[in-house]
Amino acid sequence: MTRYLCISVTLLDDLFHGCRDDDEPEWPPSPMRLFQALLAGSKLASRDGNWNGEKRAAFLWLESLEPPVIIAPASRPAAAYTLYVPNNDADQEFERQNRLTSKIVRPQRILNAVGVGRDLPQLHYVWTVEGSQQAGAEEHYQVLCREARRLVALGRGIDQAIADGRVISSADLGTLSGERWYPRRGVQRVTPMLRVPKTGSLADCERAYKTFTERIRWEQRGRSGRLTRVPPDKARCFAMVAYMRATAMPPRPYAAFELPEGVAFCQENIVAVSAMLRSLACAEKQDFRAQFPGADTEVYLAGHVNGARQTPPRFSYLPLPSIGHEHSDGLIRRVLIAEPFGGDGRRAAWAQRRLLNQPLRDHDGNERGVLMNSWRRTSRSIIDRYVGEAREWTTVTPVILPGFDDFRGVSKEEQQAGRATKAEQLFMKAVVQAGLPAEIVESFTLRKAPFWPGSTHPSRYKRPDYLDTPRNRRFPAWHVYLRFREPVPGPIAIGAGRHCGLGLFAAKEQ
Repeated sequence: MTRYLCISVTLLDDLFHGCRDDDEPEWPPSPMRLFQALLAGSKLASRDGNWNGEKRAAFLWLESLEPPVIIAPASRPAAAYTLYVPNNDADQEFERQNRLTSKIVRPQRILNAVGVGRDLPQLHYVWTVEGSQQAGAEEHYQVLCREARRLVALGRGIDQAIADGRVISSADLGTLSGERWYPRRGVQRVTPMLRVPKTGSLADCERAYKTFTERIRWEQRGRSGRLTRVPPDKARCFAMVAYMRATAMPPRPYAAFELPEGVAFCQENIVAVSAMLRSLACAEKQDFRAQFPGADTEVYLAGHVNGARQTPPRFSYLPLPSIGHEHSDGLIRRVLIAEPFGGDGRRAAWAQRRLLNQPLRDHDGNERGVLMNSWRRTSRSIIDRYVGEAREWTTVTPVILPGFDDFRGVSKEEQQAGRATKAEQLFMKAVVQAGLPAEIVESFTLRKAPFWPGSTHPSRYKRPDYLDTPRNRRFPAWHVYLRFREPVPGPIAIGAGRHCGLGLFAAKEQ
């Protein structure tokens, strides 16, 4: 059975004042902030010199773990206010007003706190500890749970808190209330990027504290001397990791290109345009291998997955029909090459650099246009329709469902029971296959009529060869309105054929 180390922190106020280096509010409080707070409390309680080897070993073990899941109450920015505090040069000024400096405070208000003594806000930091092979792991749990009770504050000094640690089961984990924030390593920079401890963090915190204790020094000058102040150093040994809620999605890196004047393709032939783009990328296989050793180019570039149930990471080749105006013609003048959600952006950057100014060629070898940087005045607004963040999205090209819906409807009794149609069940399966968690979907609607000028009936779109067999030709196609629980970044493509331009969504017009 999976076990978890859970350190719970109860704040004694519904305002949290911790901030990042840029003085922007930080929520949830970072794992590194908790690590420093635990260490400070443990050291404070051990001023008699009994901070022994077992405590050091426990903190060294903690810094070696993968980043924890954070379960925190919801919050919102509170009204900012100004504090006036003595500045560091106060002993050199006589006038009181000159001895003060202003500091703007931007706290977060925790929404589920209703007052001291009742429902105090509580955060939980949860590490998966099952399978730890390090000697003495059980002793480390006990030491950390005991030392957690010595925590004094989390955030600034006024953010007083109490903490407790325990080892819990999966069932216990499910009972913890609050928003769940999950670490996502390797994704592009998102908000929030939180500090997490890593190997060396303990020694670095001790070094930073030593510079703090030695910040006031006596400088001997001949027979006299004077006190000087040396700015203390800060902890620098930590990693930056993206934290995201379960209902949020990381960015999807992409490379964008535009076709020359007079070159455009019909939307119904979007699969053919995607095939030309894929062929161009596959022509650079050797350079791709050199840039990314060990990469399987047959999968990542060519998309040959050999019928695998779970599609491995790969490029999506997404031609972009022109949309956004009531008179838009829906022709394809721009294309994207997109990594999977949460990609690190290096492969998209490779495509942008390597394929720029390269010609597209059809299956007969005829040149059909050159990939250029965006040059039309309207290009940015059109591309933003596909790659921006939004809650509501509608298809430009139809979604091909990954199975047969048998044209089965739902009886009146089933409707009253909330039973989904076979097509709706298949669409949700397609959502998950596209890398989107099912829980982020709030609602959706399937229909045959298009949503955008220039789009057309699903039956008019040509399909890739593997979807154009007598059997797969029966896979139904639908235009879809999709609403998420919170904004999701694009590009979004769902369904069979999602890597070659079918099932392509654009942010709904407001």
